[in-house]
Amino acid sequence: MRLGMRFGLMPALALAATLATPGASALADERWPGGGGTHHGKFWRRDKVRHQLRLTADEVERLEDILARNRQHLEDMEADVKRNRAALDALLTDARADEATVLAQVDQIEHARAMLGKARVAMLLEMRRVLTPEQQRQLGELREKRKAHGDDDRKEKEND
Repeated sequence: MRLGMRFGLMPALALAATLATPGASALADERWPGGGGTHHGKFWRRDKVRHQLRLTADEVERLEDILARNRQHLEDMEADVKRNRAALDALLTDARADEATVLAQVDQIEHARAMLGKARVAMLLEMRRVLTPEQQRQLGELREKRKAHGDDDRKEKEND
């Protein structure tokens, strides 16, 4: 039985939209580990953050090294998630695709996402080990302050 016939077209399209929504970049945000920006996880590159955390040249170098070692793997994993999403989109537009095939593709997407998420967190944990407990605490406070104020890139640029 086809997915559209059993569940209706709208729920199938809603599922596709949910799974196809792009997530955060695999390499995170410039300012905050785990964010979704375009500067590839280099929160330590911001003068304001580097100054507040009192990062040494050695710490910055070690953070850069961690990012460099993980970058290609994370980009490959993110591409795998996108390929799996595209395959699901194709299945959902194919009236001949059976429910089991579509649901198996959903499993593929979720597995790829989980692997990407674990790889991101592993990199962030490695980065965290570079920071002292005090720097970790301060970075957490900066992140919470940013969340509480709902700051976006435009506001931060105006305040820098």
